[in-house]
Amino acid sequence: MVLEYAKRCEKNMLVSTVVTLVLGIVLAFEPSGSIKVITGLIATLFLLIGILQLIDYLKQSKLEKMMSLSLILGLVLSGIGVFLFLNIESLVNFITTIIGVSILVKSLFKLQFAFNLKGISEKWFYNLIVGILGSILGIVLLINPFESATIFLRIVGILLALGSILELIETLMVLKTIDDAKELPFEDKIKEEVK
Repeated sequence: MVLEYAKRCEKNMLVSTVVTLVLGIVLAFEPSGSIKVITGLIATLFLLIGILQLIDYLKQSKLEKMMSLSLILGLVLSGIGVFLFLNIESLVNFITTIIGVSILVKSLFKLQFAFNLKGISEKWFYNLIVGILGSILGIVLLINPFESATIFLRIVGILLALGSILELIETLMVLKTIDDAKELPFEDKIKEEVK
């Protein structure tokens, strides 16, 4: 009973691990294509929500239309969706730029903190290193956002694939152990207690 349940759980884990592995491989080998697919999905979502808002506006009564924001929302969201379709790299550039600015601002605070600590603590140097590295990363993200996002996705893909391979090996070993095992000793005790 316990063994069958464990085997079922491990088989479910096996499926999710294979899916994660495939996703990791796709991201590692085709990061720019993945970015375009993700952006396309987001553009489609904006467009669909915009169209639904416009349909909702058309169905409303004159009184409801007076207080409704559906027309404006529909036009804006549809416009964003069309814009993203026409400029597929724009969303990636925007998100990467926001991340770059955020990292740069935090890193500049780290640098300031490092200089403030200089006369007080010997650990100021660690803050200085982190601040410099963060500033460089932030600037790189701002200078070339699409390429930075592509590299980032490639790294994420490689890490996902490696983690999935390790998880796959572990799951297969557990399944083999379950198949090799006979009833666990505590199962007999549970059966006796139930009787």
